[in-house]
Amino acid sequence: MTPIPIRLWVDPGCPWAWQGAVWLRRLAETGVVELDWRIFSLELNSSEMDAPFWEACRRQGEALVALALARREAGDEGFDRLYGALGLRVHEEKQEMSPELVRACAEAAGMPDLVDRAIAIPELADEIRQEFLDARQESVFGVPTLGIADLPVIYGPVFALAPDGEEAEELWEHTLWLMERPDFFELKRWPRDIRPGETAPRTVASTVADP
Repeated sequence: MTPIPIRLWVDPGCPWAWQGAVWLRRLAETGVVELDWRIFSLELNSSEMDAPFWEACRRQGEALVALALARREAGDEGFDRLYGALGLRVHEEKQEMSPELVRACAEAAGMPDLVDRAIAIPELADEIRQEFLDARQESVFGVPTLGIADLPVIYGPVFALAPDGEEAEELWEHTLWLMERPDFFELKRWPRDIRPGETAPRTVASTVADP
C-alpha cells in the first residue's frame, strides 16, 4: 500500500487539531498516510491583518517560529517531533503554553537551542504569515484542515478523542470518500459538549419502524 500524501494544517494551541493530528499520526505509523505538516495560526486568523506578528501571536509565537524552523531544518519529521512534544505537554498534561515550555519541548525533541535561534530569525514570522495567507487562499479557515492533491480542502473531522486501531482506519476510509465527492460540503453536531481528550458512551438511536 502506498501512503496517501496529506497536507495537514494545525495550530499548536488548538486541542481539537491535536486530536485530529493524533489520529493521522497513528495512520502515518501504519503507512496509510504521509503527513505534510502545515501551520495555520488561529491567533493570526483572529487578528487585524496588519498587526505585527509578535503582537498578534502573544501566546503561540515562540511555538510557531520554532515549528517553522524545525520543519526548515529537519523536514516533516522534525516538525512532527516538536509538535508531538508540544501536544503531549499542552493537550495531554494540560501544561500552560509559555516560552519556557516550548524550550523544554524543543529539548525533548532533540533540538535544545531551536527556540532562541528561531526567535532571532525575523523572516520566520513573515514565513508563517505568508503560509497563513496561502492557506486562506485555499479556503482554510480553521484547524484541523486536510488537503489531498488538488481536491478542495476539508475542515475536520473534529472529534474529542482520536480513534485508534481499526476504528482509525475506518474513519479515514469514510473521510476520504467524502473528500473525493465534489458535492459534499458539511456535517456538523452542536454543541460540542465533550472536551478534547474526553469520551462518552456511544448511543445509537434506532430508526427502524416496527412492522
